[in-house]
Amino acid sequence: MAASDMPSATAAGQVEIEVVAWITKFVGGDGSTRKIYHEPLKDGDTVRKVLRRLSGRFPPLHKALWDPATGDLAAHIEVLVNDAVLDLTHTLESPLHTGDRLALIGQYLGG
Repeated sequence: MAASDMPSATAAGQVEIEVVAWITKFVGGDGSTRKIYHEPLKDGDTVRKVLRRLSGRFPPLHKALWDPATGDLAAHIEVLVNDAVLDLTHTLESPLHTGDRLALIGQYLGG
């Protein structure tokens, strides 16, 4: 298991990112469980910067998460910040703080 996959003893200086269900296929998972990453927090980090760092390590996630034409989030993956859907209380430019939690959850569509 990679160091970024391992739970840490403390959340000091880190943001937790949970990748859920079918989104795990983009980070080496099987699409049926979840993966947790602990991303070091740097001065001035925003939701966008942290997600860009994580997706930069996983090209399939980067391709699925970001719209190449606009640089903003693409459709079909919901981002939560501290259990709130992005754009309700936070935006991509919201600063992150030690202990904040992000989640990437796939939207389910169908009929």
